[in-house]
Amino acid sequence: MKSKINIWTAAFNIFNCLMLFISWFVVIAQAIANNGNTNGGFFYLVTWIGVILNTVSLYYAKQLNISIVGPVLGIIGSAISGLSMIFAFPSIVLLIIAVVFEFLQKPAKKASQVNDVIAPWYKVWWIWVVIAVSVLLSIAIIATASSHGSSSSSSDSDVSTTQGKTKSSQDTDTDSDTDSSSKSDSEAVLNKQYKVGETINYKGYKVTVNDIKYDDGDDIDTPKSGNKYVAINVTIQNDTGDKQDYNPFDFKLSADGNGTDLDETTGNDTYDNNTIDSGTLDEGSKVTGYLIGQANPNAKLKLEYQPNFFDNHTVDIDLN
Repeated sequence: MKSKINIWTAAFNIFNCLMLFISWFVVIAQAIANNGNTNGGFFYLVTWIGVILNTVSLYYAKQLNISIVGPVLGIIGSAISGLSMIFAFPSIVLLIIAVVFEFLQKPAKKASQVNDVIAPWYKVWWIWVVIAVSVLLSIAIIATASSHGSSSSSSDSDVSTTQGKTKSSQDTDTDSDTDSSSKSDSEAVLNKQYKVGETINYKGYKVTVNDIKYDDGDDIDTPKSGNKYVAINVTIQNDTGDKQDYNPFDFKLSADGNGTDLDETTGNDTYDNNTIDSGTLDEGSKVTGYLIGQANPNAKLKLEYQPNFFDNHTVDIDLN
């Protein structure tokens, strides 16, 4: 028969895997509900509880002279996701390996080969050190994440349209207070229709449609019957204070409500050699290029921009 510690270690890590899965879905649900903002408190709490449980398993494994690989993998897997949610997947993989390892373990050695007296874990000083460190780290990380989430939430309202006009400081303060009053106010701003030449300013991430051109293609690249290629000249500027990624798949061309990807080629080098691809913008830098789709020019055309990955909400720019 296997040692009870093998079974308990496997049970701890199965529990930890399930809790990580559940808490990760909770994090995603919170992010969707709060426009991308979440502190992940429950997720971090689960991970550090896993560290403590596997530390106790490690202690008993050492006392019983059986392999400590399972508990060590459990500690590492829990700890790395406890530092950041981006390590959730590798953490779950390590915990699964730990579970498998415990079930493959050979039975513990006979009692004559192990310590005659095993002190309860709560009488071992270094376990309490691990518990204290885990508690302090979890509190610090959750507090930091909560603070960051609050800051992000309050800044969601910083969406405005600029048309080359300078507002007075009083007007700017008034607009800022109005936009930040509630989530519904922020959504109302995001629902506003924009036009060619206007700038969408989403928390310092600025998108401007400069111009729109139609093209019939060439002998090789030809749009569908009734359609023309639509080349949209766009400028993306990063004034967020940090590096920001950009991607043409954040945009779609809507024709009478039918949204399509902007990944066409026209056969015209003026457009095809100057498209916007994916990349990263430093603070204060910008990129200008074409997003190319195809549509019937007589349809109601809009450029749909999705500013938040966690939210399907789009900001629409009228093109005709």
